[in-house]
Parts: sequence; structure tokens; C-alpha cells
Amino acid sequence: MKNKMAYLGPRGTFCEEAALHYTNNNGCELVPYPSIESVFSAVNRGEIDSGIVPIENSCEGAVNQTLDLLAYEYNLKISGEVFLPVKQNLLIRPGQELKEISCIFSHPQALAQCRRYLTVNFKDIELIDVASTAEAVRQVANSAEPWAAVGTEVAAQTYGLEVISSDIQDLVNNETRFIIISQCASGASYLPIENAKTSLLLYLLNIPGALFHALEQFYLHDINLSKIESRPAQTRIGNYLFFIDIEGHQLEPRVKEALNGLKTLAHDVRILGSYPSATGRANCLNDDISL
Repeated sequence: MKNKMAYLGPRGTFCEEAALHYTNNNGCELVPYPSIESVFSAVNRGEIDSGIVPIENSCEGAVNQTLDLLAYEYNLKISGEVFLPVKQNLLIRPGQELKEISCIFSHPQALAQCRRYLTVNFKDIELIDVASTAEAVRQVANSAEPWAAVGTEVAAQTYGLEVISSDIQDLVNNETRFIIISQCASGASYLPIENAKTSLLLYLLNIPGALFHALEQFYLHDINLSKIESRPAQTRIGNYLFFIDIEGHQLEPRVKEALNGLKTLAHDVRILGSYPSATGRANCLNDDISL
């Protein structure tokens, strides 16, 4: 049976492009869903094998909805990642003129990535948030209003729009990191791999030195951190969850020792997954191991 991967749709999103890059034409069926939450829900219900969602952008930072769904709503694992260079374009219907534009649609992250361009050229034009860049393009294509969208060239081709301005993102080195979420099967054999990454979720108590002593475990065991991000713990002011990415697999001896040390310091430790770094040569592992 063909595997299915959910992505933030409709067709023409950066998420679909990332999914195509990740699956590399291996026969996996890509299925669009209207929101990040609906991708999580489909994977959680088991109607889809895996999903791909954005988690951070090099210019605008974390995608908080993805972090919150991982932390509070769904007990899913991260089984892979992909980095995608992002080029934003201003799209309009054929025959429309730039001066006619009355409002511009896109995903809020895309609009934020083009803030400088939009402020200089469309400071009095309303910017409207929608669920994805491709949904913005679809709405513009289906309307007779003088609207525009920020989106991809692929979306423009898919929905019959024109690129009126290309590469409008504020920074040249603009890229988005996407993660693969799945219900990881337990009991898989451990295979030593190179360039693995492990994602963790820590709930630290609001006491002096809590974060310092947690991070010290990685220093003591010579483990490099590639990411740390805080989110409110949704309990009381001052309590935070920390999303941490480290280099190494959860079953490597040095990583296991660090994780055991964290268990004595943190209120809760969740291993979100160990998986190949996007720049590595590792095979994906699906071990579901708790401390």
C-alpha cells in the first residue's frame, strides 16, 4: 500500500515543495490539508502515515502553532526534517496593473518575511492573513477583485496568476525548516547513525539556576545544541517549556547520560524524536523511548 504524507495545502505551498524534496519521488502520495492543525489531526487519527509542517524560518523565527501543537495537543514524534530556501513573489491576475491592487493576501509568516518591500511599495494597502501562501493565490485567482498574493512561482502557475515582482523577501538567505511528524512505531532496532539530531521538550521548574543546570548536562557530555526555543507552559506566569535540538541520537551513550541527568533536574522531559539531520547521511529511526 502506498504511504501517504499530509502537507499544508492547497497545491503550490512551500510545504508541498518541501514534501516533494523530502520524499524524492519515492512513490509516497502527498495529500493537502487546509491547516497545520488538520495535518496533526490526520496523522494522530491514523488516516495518514506522516505529515510535514513548518517549524521555523531563518528570518521570522519559530512557527508557534507547530510548537504548541507538539507540546499541548498531540503526542506525535518528529521523524525527519528538511530545509527549503524560500523565495517570495507578488502575484496578480493577468491583465491587472500594480496600481490597482486593493489588498494583499498571504500566510502571516510570508507577509512578515516581505515587510520591508510591502511597507515601501504598499504602505496604505491592507494585508490579509490566510492559512497558506497557496490558499492566498487560490483566493486571488478565484476573485474578480483587484487583489494580489504573496506566494511561489509554482502556485502562480498552478492557479493562473502572473509574477509581477519576484524575490521580494527582505533577506536573501531566507529558508524554512520543516519537520516530519508521525506516530513512531516502538520496538525498532537501534542502528548507529551519523549526523543524527534529537529534539526534546523540557518543562523546568521556576527556580534559580534551573535552565543553567539543564544546559550544563549537554556541556558536560560534549553535546552541541542547535536550537533552543521557549514557550509559555500554560500554567502560570514564569513557567516555560523549552524546545531543544541537540546533535546526536538518543541512544548514543553520551546522549543517554545527558538525558538521565536531565531527568533529575526537570519537571518533565519528552523526547520528540531522533532523526537524520537534514545535512546528514543518516537513516530515519522510529524508536519511541522515554526516560
